[in-house]
Amino acid sequence: MAVNPPQLSLPLSVPGFRLATASCGVKSADLIGTRQDLTLILADVPAHAAGVFTQNTFRAACVDLGEEAIFKHGEHIRCIIGNAGNANAGVGEMERVWAEELIALAAKAASCDASQVLSASTGVIGEPFPIDRIAAGMSEITNNLDANHWQDAAHAIRTTDTFAKWASKKVGDYTITGISKGSGMIHPNMATMLSFVATDAPLNHEQLQAMLKRVTDRSFNCISVDGDTSTNDTLYLLSSGIGLGHAALEDTSEFEQALTELCIELAQLITRDGEGVSKFVSIQVTGAKTEKDARTVGRAIAVSPLVKTAFAGSDANWGRILMAIGNTDIALNRNTLTLKADDVLMLEAGNLHPDYCDEDGMNVFKQSEFTLHVDLGLGDAKATVWTGDLTHEYIVINAEYRS
Repeated sequence: MAVNPPQLSLPLSVPGFRLATASCGVKSADLIGTRQDLTLILADVPAHAAGVFTQNTFRAACVDLGEEAIFKHGEHIRCIIGNAGNANAGVGEMERVWAEELIALAAKAASCDASQVLSASTGVIGEPFPIDRIAAGMSEITNNLDANHWQDAAHAIRTTDTFAKWASKKVGDYTITGISKGSGMIHPNMATMLSFVATDAPLNHEQLQAMLKRVTDRSFNCISVDGDTSTNDTLYLLSSGIGLGHAALEDTSEFEQALTELCIELAQLITRDGEGVSKFVSIQVTGAKTEKDARTVGRAIAVSPLVKTAFAGSDANWGRILMAIGNTDIALNRNTLTLKADDVLMLEAGNLHPDYCDEDGMNVFKQSEFTLHVDLGLGDAKATVWTGDLTHEYIVINAEYRS
């Protein structure tokens, strides 16, 4: 059950992009006609593109191919093809063959060269890829392209997600819309997910790539559900550039801020929908020497099984939080650290606060949503990381994932 999922406004169409979905039975032929599991995002004109990818050593072939395409052809990408239900990973040499066949199918549908296609797959690892069923479903894609199918696409990339995830922003006359999927195997570098974002703002490949890396560090690389990074994590950002007809985008700072906010929204939706999660916890780390240090501390807390099970049990066990902080490799001073749960002061300058009452801490941890405030007392840098608890339901979901 997702934790306090917000009521999402309808996603905005993005000038220059059309989308379609199909039901191919990617996970199982029995699912044909019951759920959409293939998505095509088509740029009407060659788009500038950027991408950020998993750092898992055994990453899928579609990730390698996507990175290659953006590096070589990042200024004239025409489409993204994505499927849910089968990751096309962990299957050896056929991985690349199947990934290239998927790209060829999309290129034919988009009437473009295969070098202009980005692909992404998500789902079960280590299963043969059903390229024949996907090929059979491609006609459904080509017959249903529409600028307003973002919501359908968000549903079609889901796996264990309990709800579809999307967000839109306006920056002056420009539009940004993105969709994401993710629920389990979520951890930074990148967080385990697929996300596709499009805009009509006139930004080139170099601008988009540099911007996306900064944005990712403040959004998708700041969430953790279970500490496992997938083989298939992929974030694509495309710009049709046809916003050139609007006011010139001379200063990109406002656009980058809007893109950051949109990606944070998507990242938080993933965390709220974490497998088995019953609590959404924000970890605000301040007083660090660098933003990287602050993020490292936040991640250490977010990924600790002992901390996460304390969240699940509504146990304000601040000792586990200190343990997690102390497991980092950054220089810390135990005598300058202050810890709060919401407005309940637990530790101050390294000492248990004399007015702290464990019952007050427990009452905070009983909430479905709360914030940990960690002040390292070492500098002015800060970062926020989002996570959830670790429950028995997570075990059930993943024990039965291939069933």
